Amino acid sequence: MISCVRNLSVLVFLMGCGDGALGDQDILSIGDSLLDFHAPDADIATVAGSALGLDVEHGAVGGTTMLGGDSIPDSYVDGSFSLLIASGGGNDFGECGCDGGCDEVLDDLLSEDGTEGAIAVLVDRAVGDGKSVIWVGYLRPMDDAEEFSDCDAELDVYRERLSALDAREAAMVFVDGATIGTGSEDELYEPDGYHPSEAGSLALGEAAANQASAAFGL
Repeated sequence: MISCVRNLSVLVFLMGCGDGALGDQDILSIGDSLLDFHAPDADIATVAGSALGLDVEHGAVGGTTMLGGDSIPDSYVDGSFSLLIASGGGNDFGECGCDGGCDEVLDDLLSEDGTEGAIAVLVDRAVGDGKSVIWVGYLRPMDDAEEFSDCDAELDVYRERLSALDAREAAMVFVDGATIGTGSEDELYEPDGYHPSEAGSLALGEAAANQASAAFGL
């Protein structure tokens, strides 16, 4: 499997992958550090691609948001890839501080019924372009995590809304990271307590491949 790394937000090649157009591999990965960690060899998208026998192009950039300028949706391109692996929203929670203060951000990300918001727009755009979508959700932060330890309530609401989007969109699957990393399995986490370790990326990537295979016949 070829693993190609490109920073799509600024359209700069970080590793040579020939002269093809952006989005010309089997899988395009866009999002934040959840998908960027351990790239290009042991990240979630690479694990999923290896399991499915598909080539991956990396466009996830740590620190990016779903909302605002230079956002994750801005990195989406309509290429020849067939499968989009995406993540995002956590950094938007970081800006509103969690602890009950993110209702507006939650609504802007995704409505309660999964029909509106930045994520619904991105998923609908990709599906309209003929792509299948895997949305990878976050591990639950550990109690002593360096950041996001106060975000459990927001994370649970977010998971419910992503599940609603999954239920209405046959061409999307939601990988619920909080059911894989529940906040207590040290080996699945980096020392910061919220990013996945290589073992965590392996678990999430394998879950993504299994769900995609079942849903999309890959």
